[in-house]
Amino acid sequence: LGIAPSECSKQITVDPERNETLYDVNTLKIIPRSPAAGYTEGQINNDVILHTGGVGTGDLRIEIVDPRMVEETNDFRITFTSGPTTYSVEDLKPVEAEITIRHGQFVALPHANIVDSTFVLMDGNGNVVVDTNYTLNAEGGKIQGDSVLVNLGKYIASYQHFGVRMSTLLENEESNPVFDGMKIYFKDEPLELDDSRMGWNMTSPTTLSTTVKAFNGVPSKKYPADYEIRFFDEPVDSSSQPTKGYIKANFEIWEVSEGMIPEKRKMIILELPSSSDSLWTSGERVIILQDSVTSSASWEFTMDYTSGQDTIPPLAGDSYYIATTRPFTELDVFEFSTQSSFIDNRMAKAELDNISAVPNPYVVTNAIESADIQNRTERGPRRMYFNHLPEVCTIRIYTLSGELVETLEHNSTMDDGKEYWDLTTKDNFPIAYGVYIYHVDAGELGEKIGRFGVIK
Repeated sequence: LGIAPSECSKQITVDPERNETLYDVNTLKIIPRSPAAGYTEGQINNDVILHTGGVGTGDLRIEIVDPRMVEETNDFRITFTSGPTTYSVEDLKPVEAEITIRHGQFVALPHANIVDSTFVLMDGNGNVVVDTNYTLNAEGGKIQGDSVLVNLGKYIASYQHFGVRMSTLLENEESNPVFDGMKIYFKDEPLELDDSRMGWNMTSPTTLSTTVKAFNGVPSKKYPADYEIRFFDEPVDSSSQPTKGYIKANFEIWEVSEGMIPEKRKMIILELPSSSDSLWTSGERVIILQDSVTSSASWEFTMDYTSGQDTIPPLAGDSYYIATTRPFTELDVFEFSTQSSFIDNRMAKAELDNISAVPNPYVVTNAIESADIQNRTERGPRRMYFNHLPEVCTIRIYTLSGELVETLEHNSTMDDGKEYWDLTTKDNFPIAYGVYIYHVDAGELGEKIGRFGVIK
């Protein structure tokens, strides 16, 4: 529109000899294109991110920004620190880089945020260099050698590194860096009851209403765990610290947080003053203990019937679920692996029918054709293209009478399934109007025959 960018300076010039537009560092020309037939984007293996440690319930999302940069069979580990909460993404695939050591001057390595304990420096003969002969700046990704190493030629540095290191961005911010073609997003959650996941099992007929809170309402007693209160036909457990004898209950309390082996928890039942049967009844407080002592009290709950409603008790097999949202801690670990972009030959064969000539028909001109920058009143060179091509193929264009007009050799990267043609013959003459046949020969993948029209 002739409006200059306001964010930065820009320089766009034209080479009058080649009629070519030249761009500087602040400008870029891009042309969208379809990938080659059979192209499968780099991705997280099976779209699975494993929570291998801890009980944090926050949200984790990974966005593939550039599938071409995603590496094959690369493993990653996500860990956390507290005070404040930060997370780091460690790339577990060792990197090897050839470097030249300089004395008194740091040399940059291909990656910053190196895992210091994994760094190994070897000379040209494969011998490990002792770390007293060099200084490593792990965070900055730089190394400086002493005078002994300078004269010994090339060295190989092997190490692992962090794609993201100690990030505090836990609110789905966009500011995390792109690593291996990916960007990571976290959403941490506070330690609270999760009402959306709490309640009786779907088939329970009971009309008991349940109130859950931290023990005595003290926030510090909140414990990061989920629980299941499992009911039976007869008493199966009792209060671990009786005040008037062991008060029996027809339920058990199990800690069932995702990622941990379920464990039975002890409890304290505070019997109502009006009750003396040593049996749990509705309306009595039940305190969950994380171990056998009172100081380990975490949550407490009370189950009671609402006035005016039917009093239907829980049946054997019924359960009530207490759920919490939990922040990430040092115990939380996530792991995932990646698969690089590749060409699936079976898919490529099936996609040969998608090959097309664009535009079809070609009518006088095409919107994708570049203008003659020096002579705005005149048109630039004609151009059309063939789309959804395999990585390697040969395109032959014929007249309806079978005369070969032109042969195009397409040999591109897997993300480029487009081949342009300037509508000239193999003898460099403009083609006439009419209908043409094109034949795409993709070798073992197969072939595609189609036609297109040209209207001048």
